[in-house]
Amino acid sequence: MIKSCLILETQLTKKRVFPFYAKMIIGRHSTNDVSLPDRTVSKRHAVIGRVRGQAVVKDLGSRNGTFVNGQKVEKAILACGDRLKFGSVMLRFFQEDETPAGKDAENTTAPQSVQKLGGSLVEAGIIDEMTLLGVLGEDEKPPTIDQMLTGLGLLDDDNRARALARQLKFPFISLKEKEIPQQVTSLVTTEVARTHVIVPVELAGGKLVVAMADPLDSSAIQVLRVTTGMSIEVVVASREDILEAIGRYYPAAFMDQTLDGAEDLDEVTVNMEYLGEGNE
Repeated sequence: MIKSCLILETQLTKKRVFPFYAKMIIGRHSTNDVSLPDRTVSKRHAVIGRVRGQAVVKDLGSRNGTFVNGQKVEKAILACGDRLKFGSVMLRFFQEDETPAGKDAENTTAPQSVQKLGGSLVEAGIIDEMTLLGVLGEDEKPPTIDQMLTGLGLLDDDNRARALARQLKFPFISLKEKEIPQQVTSLVTTEVARTHVIVPVELAGGKLVVAMADPLDSSAIQVLRVTTGMSIEVVVASREDILEAIGRYYPAAFMDQTLDGAEDLDEVTVNMEYLGEGNE
């Protein structure tokens, strides 16, 4: 589930919503997590990482600097709604409200983070106000950031999985065209595949390669190690792809049960001191 994101406020690129999990490199080069093809932006301009649960932006020695709410910074903790400027390009940062469990559980008003995000999307011309009101008013329970972006068609399962794989440095795999041998699928039981939403993909170098929607699910990896007696190598695939593959290779998995949503990803912490330097 996406709990944080960046919104590009100008029509610099077709993609204007960037999910944030653990670490995002921002810069002019096309290989960055957030590529901003503008001459005022350095090739590797800045990085946003999660440190002890907080999102932190760090300038990577850029030519034109990194600004948060108009103030030039070398490093700064980000709050929901903060405006970031890299060169002359403006983005805004959003994250879920930190509401204690059970508090305002019956509240039908959208959280401030969702309201701010919706307002920014309208202001940036990504959606119109009627579209926003339609999404906010669809259910009695207010949407999360993830649900809102998905409902607006700004975030799909494939893009979510690709962003997750890239930021956590896992390989990404598409299962749509993948043919998995029966000798591989037989190594994992239907129950394990269904419970943990995983699919074994191949054998490589004595390891079992497994596609997961949540590569941080250590309990699933431990179960696989114990039940297969093998070392496990994780690749990331979209939840939708994995569910389709389970239906294809484990048809009995859907006879009695419909799978519910995946659990949230664990918080990820990165060391901001070892993120590398920028360049022009």
